[in-house]
Amino acid sequence: MDSLALSVSHEVDWQSLWLAFGLLVLAVALLVLELFVVSFGILLVGSIASAAGAIHYAFAASDATGWAIAVVVPILAVVLGRWGLARIRRSRTLVPKGEITAEAGYHHHAETVGVHPGAVGVMVTPARPSGRARFDGGECDVQVQSGSLGRSAKVVVLRIDGPIVFVAPAGDGEP
Repeated sequence: MDSLALSVSHEVDWQSLWLAFGLLVLAVALLVLELFVVSFGILLVGSIASAAGAIHYAFAASDATGWAIAVVVPILAVVLGRWGLARIRRSRTLVPKGEITAEAGYHHHAETVGVHPGAVGVMVTPARPSGRARFDGGECDVQVQSGSLGRSAKVVVLRIDGPIVFVAPAGDGEP
């Protein structure tokens, strides 16, 4: 029985076996670190290289150890990969979560200035047909419904169509 134990122990290259386990631990550590540090895949490449080295040295130690490590490495990669993806999905800081609020969507500058149909203002620049008008809440770009207006002309907002605020002279009697 002792001769059998001695022959088995001589078949295993212990130095290669320790190197294989060390490289396997390094591969796992680099893969976990890849999930915490932005390295643009450099740590992943190092992890794959370490895993390949672990398999190589495991086969150098013995065939059985080589096959065991060759089976364990992909299983570890899948388990760690799934854990990492689940961790990233749960994280509030790593992946911004999209949400729709009442403020979502298109907001015209006229809303912040308080411009609405019927609002009265004064032209700051000539409008031929576009110009700038001052209202109670501030200034915004406007477009004359027809014709042109000079500076300091009183205007009334007819309608807001997308990004365009249509105005007319305030004396036209239009709403």
